Amino acid sequence: MRVGGNIKEIREFEKNLKRSHVAEKLKISTRAYANIENDIADITLNRLEEIANVLGCTPLYILGYKDYKKSFYNSIHNNSGNQGTIKINQSNMGDSLLGIIYDLQKELIESERKRITLLEEVLKQNNIKV
Repeated sequence: MRVGGNIKEIREFEKNLKRSHVAEKLKISTRAYANIENDIADITLNRLEEIANVLGCTPLYILGYKDYKKSFYNSIHNNSGNQGTIKINQSNMGDSLLGIIYDLQKELIESERKRITLLEEVLKQNNIKV
């Protein structure tokens, strides 16, 4: 599962933040943050939580954003300087969030298995026995 697009849409359309602002809050370069949004860099659960905190939402909101997007957002801007947002909820999350969590958990487990295999290879190459 790739969540970079969700993060980007939330940052741009809901929070109206610049990439550089979020990157600064995360204490990473703007390029590194762009790689997260463009799904070039893998994202850890800890980093997802940090991003969610900066964006003022939950990790689950980011993961399920495509479903949450079924809520209609309409930004209001007029020439007098007033602005706001109208939200019309057209559906709820249902069981799709559980599916997202399950898929993410499977990806995390697979990633950790690969990491263990790589670490075992490093130990073997350096003749280190555990």
